[in-house]
Amino acid sequence: MPQREPETGRSIIVSVDTWHAMIALPLEDGRYEEWGYAERAWYLEGRQGVSGALRALLWPTAGVVEVTVSDRLWAQRTPQPPADVFELWISEAGYRRLREHLASTIARAEPVAVIQGSRFYPARRSYHLFHQCHQYAARALAEAGLPVSPSLAFTRGAFSAQLRRLAAP
Repeated sequence: MPQREPETGRSIIVSVDTWHAMIALPLEDGRYEEWGYAERAWYLEGRQGVSGALRALLWPTAGVVEVTVSDRLWAQRTPQPPADVFELWISEAGYRRLREHLASTIARAEPVAVIQGSRFYPARRSYHLFHQCHQYAARALAEAGLPVSPSLAFTRGAFSAQLRRLAAP
């Protein structure tokens, strides 16, 4: 039986730090386009602390989609190390679906803020305990065709465990 040619595809990188997950799409110039998701009041308005954490998790609040281009991965820039880095392989069709899905999470083309090169766009979905950055990233990876469960990406550890099984050797 003739051997089947391997399907062409692309490498993507997921960084997961203490509290945040970012999907990096390598660009031809060696930089990375990174996508993440956060609670607007926490990230942009500085409404943090215990009351901010309770608000962000227990009540649906406005979310923002962060898009940035950088020469270093989020894992190398995070203010909250350590961070895990997972390189994943997806098909060209999966890459197109991933890009389409990520773009579809943005509610409006104009960013609500630009901070140190990161553009923050209003998200279509609200932020809460059952829709936070790990689930956002997991849903995007599932759209790309990877066997990732957003409902099982409830914590950093649970999301990282799924990614560890998929990571390229």
